[in-house]
Amino acid sequence: MTAAVLDRPLSGQFELDGGGTLEELLNSALSEARANGSTKCPVCHARMISTRARGVGAAGDSAECGGCGSRLS
Repeated sequence: MTAAVLDRPLSGQFELDGGGTLEELLNSALSEARANGSTKCPVCHARMISTRARGVGAAGDSAECGGCGSRLS
């Protein structure tokens, strides 16, 4: 960790480089996977597939990355 990170206040919401919060990014990725069957993984940028598109789970309630194994639900 660098001194610049340690000096940053820890209260409030942080914004990502592209704007928005981490929560917004993850919600957006999950919504896109539910709507389209897949999306780009927010962690490794590989393909993330909804459980509904894979025929697993109820109505696409989660999505899993084929690259890094991250899961959104």
